[in-house]
Amino acid sequence: MTADYSIEALGADPMRTVTDVAEIERLTDLAGAERAAFQELDCCLTRLRDVWAAQSQLAHLDSETLRGVLAARRAQLGGQSR
Repeated sequence: MTADYSIEALGADPMRTVTDVAEIERLTDLAGAERAAFQELDCCLTRLRDVWAAQSQLAHLDSETLRGVLAARRAQLGGQSR
């Protein structure tokens, strides 16, 4: 499920003048969160690149080595699979 941040989905009408103080404060807080949102996105992208790098490295292991590593990991987890 993806979040829909379109103007319509957020209930914002760009042609309407906002006069409610609480709504103005909410909009100000939301608008001010842009930098934090980009930082979170950057962290997510970095993590995703790390995941892809790990997957790529694992894909190059021979099947015997990979089975051995997975068996050892399963044993460390007490036989539980993740």
